[in-house]
This record gives sequence, structure tokens and C-alpha cells, in this order.
Amino acid sequence: MSFQLALMVSLYGSLLATPVPQLPRTPRDFRTNTTAHLIFSSASGLLQHWPNTVYRNGHTFVPATVPVGTLLYHSRPSFKPPPSPEFFAFDFDHSYIFCSQVPCVMYTYIPRRDLKLGYFDGTSAATLEGPRDLQDIAFNDRFVSGKTYNPWVHAVSMCKWAEQVGLDGIVRMEPSFEAVLCHIESDLQLTSRRDLLYHETNLFPGQGVPGGPSATSMMDLHPRLGPNTPHFPGPMIPAYPSPPGWKGRQRNFADVAFESIRAGMWHNHFPGESRVILDYSSIVSAYDETYSSLVHDRQGVPRMKHRLNNISAGDMSRLKTEMEEVLKTGRPAPSVNWRSLLQDIISRYGERLEELRYLLRRSDLDAEAIVAKAREKILIMLTPHIILPKSKSNSIRVRRGDQQPLHTSSSDTSASHSIPDDDWPTRIYDACANHPAIDFARERQLTAQEKRLANSIERVNRAICSTLTTVWATAFDSGDKPLLSKHMVIEWKKEIEELMDWLDWTMWMKCDPPCGQGFQCILATWPWEVFTGEEDVGPVCRDHAEGDIY
Repeated sequence: MSFQLALMVSLYGSLLATPVPQLPRTPRDFRTNTTAHLIFSSASGLLQHWPNTVYRNGHTFVPATVPVGTLLYHSRPSFKPPPSPEFFAFDFDHSYIFCSQVPCVMYTYIPRRDLKLGYFDGTSAATLEGPRDLQDIAFNDRFVSGKTYNPWVHAVSMCKWAEQVGLDGIVRMEPSFEAVLCHIESDLQLTSRRDLLYHETNLFPGQGVPGGPSATSMMDLHPRLGPNTPHFPGPMIPAYPSPPGWKGRQRNFADVAFESIRAGMWHNHFPGESRVILDYSSIVSAYDETYSSLVHDRQGVPRMKHRLNNISAGDMSRLKTEMEEVLKTGRPAPSVNWRSLLQDIISRYGERLEELRYLLRRSDLDAEAIVAKAREKILIMLTPHIILPKSKSNSIRVRRGDQQPLHTSSSDTSASHSIPDDDWPTRIYDACANHPAIDFARERQLTAQEKRLANSIERVNRAICSTLTTVWATAFDSGDKPLLSKHMVIEWKKEIEELMDWLDWTMWMKCDPPCGQGFQCILATWPWEVFTGEEDVGPVCRDHAEGDIY
């Protein structure tokens, strides 16, 4: 072995042997045997279209209010107002889907008073079994199969339960958000009824008109496509003639359906559907670890396939009881703005973690450059918590005690060679992990649901802080160890990717590269492209004018 090679091996070995301060708990400790990240993710995505399209099988129930003055839309092929119960869209473009028949009568209502509703997360208006599991527990005390499911019967069952618990209906998500209301005449005021242009509906020869002549309810009229619907051009004929005096094409179904999805996408991310107000102090989550039969059932199952159908009888009874308990009056007012607290953590770390992961995956930069840039990004995220270190001299010639603040000058030249004390990373972690809002909340009277939410926020925050501080412990003096750069990149990349995989924030699911001008990044959703619940919902770019959304 040459002298130069032997020297490099010796130097590399000594660098590897340099002790790195260890935190009391590893990042993996915070991610093991917990559902905190699932509760956090569900709560932070409430009333947002994107996360509830990705994870359509909802696990959350929340008391909600629709304020007086909110516009609600309902279209139907009849000049007779809708009977109760019925569906009402918050967005016009969502309701306009149902204008595939003649006449297209659009009814616009406003609540006479604040409406008390219950919100079920996920794609909870889907006829698929998974998205309505939690509703089946609340309304039916059993799981209704797809073959026997009837949306009208489901709505009637919901209203029977709603009357028992003091609700006026529920809020759920289809392409966009909608309310199912039980007492239309007493709760809503009709503000307009308009005979609108219906969209063009083409049929194959011999195919019946959608909904049929006896259809009276919105749920009977939804032009949903089945898995066997032909996708090829064929000899199509218009279902209805053009309106008198009309020139040119009418809007077609593909255009109308796409725009209904676009309306849902207006609420893709925070703040989501802002016309519905949620009570975050009363969030009921089936991800709570106390529902132990579900914890066991989810082991090894990807989140997209999480179901409630294997819940034990005891857990089902307790879950339904909890949903009913949070609707009772006299509960303490929220101590913290939980919605903002959840979003603050996502806003602070979401994009920055994504940028750091991208940097650590780059192959066009050398390892030293990646390490230097990564150190900067870690420092940015930890800046609110970087308390000043104490010096620990690597020389025995220290005149002012064994430790002193690292920035303090010393008449001894050895002070320039001081290093932070071993406890410095732990103090940084403690400053990062102990969230002041959580500490403040715990000094107040919290509901059981707030305690659960506080615990999940704390666990997620500590997992993030543990990972960042662990990386910082080696990144701090990384400039002194260029030979370890490749090793650092590998280790840091592993830590960051494991954290992000565990957090699983849907903001990181996006079209990459971004869509070009005139294209929209959309997810496959029920009732288009999702027929069984097994389909891939990965985001794709679509042209709203020419893209075939089905």
C-alpha cells in the first residue's frame, strides 16, 4: 500500500470514529407503533379536495356549521322543487352536472339559519363501500354492500340518525363538496329558479335517456360512467334537440364533468371549502389507537386501502357513541386554533423538506456541494430553535472554566479551536420539540378529542425535530470532513425520505414536471375513472378543452 493511500485510509477511519452527539431517542422511535401521523394528516386535510381524493376511505367525523346566507345549488329536470332529503352543491358547476336532461332547472337556496351538520371526510359521496364505511357505522350499524346500496335509502337512514342527534344533515365530498339536507322547506329559502341551457347529451342508438322518465331525485340523474361504458367514437345521436334558436354546439358532458372537478379543485388545499365551519375540538378519528381492532387490521396495508369493515363489535359501538357524544351541547369552547396550528407545521416544513429531498437526490452535483447546500437548508428549518452552544475546548489550556458560551472571546488562543458541548443537539431538539401552543393548550380544559389531536400534533412535530436535529448534529461541522461527504448524503437522504414517507403529506403528490399552460393537474376520482376503488389515482395533466377525462 502506498504511503498516500495509507494516509487517506487512516484519516478516513479517524473521521468515522469522531463521536457524534446522540439524542435520547432516534427519529425512528417517534415513527414506530403510532397512528399520530394518520390523525394529523386526516385532520390537516379536512374539507380539502386533494387529500380527500387521494385517500377516499374517510376515517373522520366532525360537527360542522353552514352559516346563514350560504348559497346552495340543486338542478333537476322538473319545475317542481326538490323533496326532502336531497343533495345541494356548494358550487354551481358541481350541480350543473345534473343538467343532462330537459328541462335543466337550477334551484338556488339560502339557509334560513345556521345549519348544524356532520362532516364525513374522504370521498364520502361515492357509492363505493370504503368511502362510506364511517357513515354505515353511524346510520346503519352495519356495512351495506355495493350491490344492495341505494343512495335514497342511505339518505333516509342518515336523516333518521340526524334527527336523533340534532343535526340538519351532513356534508360530504363528490367531485366537489355537497350537503345532504333533511328538511328543505323549513331550513332553506328559495332565492331563484332558472330554466337553464342543458348540456349536450349523446346516446348510442337504442340507449335510454339518463335517469329515465320517472327520475325525480338528483341521485337518480347522475350521469356516471360504468366500467363497461364504450370509450371509442361511435354512431351517437343527440338525446334532445337544441334549444329553439340556438346556434353552434352546446356544452358537452366531458366539458361539464371536467369543470365540476375543477370546481372541486378550487378547494384542493388549505383553506379548503371555507363555506363549511368545522369544530376542531370535536374531531372523531377512527385512527385513534384505542380502536385496537382497526390498528391490527391496518398492519401492512397501504393507507389508500384502509377500511373500517373489519372493526370489532365493541369498537364499532364505541366509535358510534363518540360521534354522538361530540354533538351534545355544553362542551367547552376550543382552547387553541387547531386548524391553524396544523397548517403552521405543514407550511413551515412541507416545501422545505421537499426541496431538501430533491437536493439530496441530485446526481449533477458533487457530494461536497450537496452537503454544503443541505446544511444551509437544515439550518433554515432549525433557526427558531438554534440556541447558542457552550464551548468545549479541545485543549487543556482553558482559563475560564470547562465551558463557556461559544461566541465568548478568550485571551487563550486555544479558544478558537473550541467545539460545541455534547448536549447542544439535545437542547436544540428540546427547543424544537416542545411546541408552546401544545403546552398552552394543556393548561386549559381540553375535550378528549382535543387531547388526541394535541398528542398527534406533538408526536409529528417531535418526529420532524428529531430527524432535523439528527442531521444537524453531523452537518454542523461537515465542512471539516470533506471525505465523508458521500456518506453524509446517503445517510441524510435516508433519514429525510423515511420521515417524508411516514408523514405522507398529500402536498407532495403533484404533477412532476408541472403542467404546461392550459393544462390542469388532476386526480382520478369517483364517479369518473374510479369504479372499484382499486384504481391508481396518481396525478396527471389534462387539457380541459381536449382532454378525455373518462
